[in-house]
Amino acid sequence: MKIDLSTLRPIELKDRALFERHLKVMKSQSSECCFANLFIYRQFYGYEFADFGDRLVVYERPTRQIHYPIGKWTTPSELYKISSAFIKAGLSDGAVYDVPEDFLDKHADCDTHFDIEYDEGAIDYLFSIDKIATCAGPKLRKKYNLVKQFQANWPKAEVRAIDDKEIDAAIKLVKSLNSHLVQCQFIDEETEALTIALQNFKTLKLQGIILYAEDDYPAGISIYSILPSDTVDILFEKADHAVKGASQTLTRMVSMELHGKAKFINCEQDYNDEEMRHMKRSLDPERFYKRYLLRTK
Repeated sequence: MKIDLSTLRPIELKDRALFERHLKVMKSQSSECCFANLFIYRQFYGYEFADFGDRLVVYERPTRQIHYPIGKWTTPSELYKISSAFIKAGLSDGAVYDVPEDFLDKHADCDTHFDIEYDEGAIDYLFSIDKIATCAGPKLRKKYNLVKQFQANWPKAEVRAIDDKEIDAAIKLVKSLNSHLVQCQFIDEETEALTIALQNFKTLKLQGIILYAEDDYPAGISIYSILPSDTVDILFEKADHAVKGASQTLTRMVSMELHGKAKFINCEQDYNDEEMRHMKRSLDPERFYKRYLLRTK
């Protein structure tokens, strides 16, 4: 493995095919490996990457940490060499983020080179598309009651795929929904990230839907990226909370749209936010993608 840090550069739109080719090798379900996420948030998190031929290594300049390589799986000693190269170049303090649980399961000797850290707020929630689409199980049947209320209150509701005709309406909806939230840096970043996603919708090969309560009343939006695995990453999902049942209807409509095309929906992390955690767990997650942070000894 040749480690050449001279290849380190910012992530660009033209790199999508390169990332997806390497993702097909490891078939990661991680939201952090999703190219659309990396591109959309590249300025906020200072994302760059180095191309080592059979692996791509994402680097976060502000935090001085690397991500677990995308592509051919590494051994602990190979990962140690990569991390050490970044340390030697003065780019990192030795943190390796988004290390899959599978990597630790395969390599019990990982602690020879690394200290292992785990944050429950950093796990991705994976939901069964089949279960949500069919409202299987007691938890999801309760959600379906809200879907039925939405359908009864809004008999003219419809779902429209996001395309060139809907981009302007989608951007307007996002800004409107976020304007009613408590304003903070996170909301500003999300609004800008959503706008970037919609402006580059086709090039990023994104898909999504807008839920209309009535013809001129959009009540929710969902934008997602199909990963080179059995998983779809939900980048953004927002609904008008003034419309009862809109959120639950939106989630179900996305699952019905994806039914038969993939097995899991990745609804990303809860960041240790108790309200968000309760909401995600109420949807009866099928499994979790557990990521770890390794610190080079």
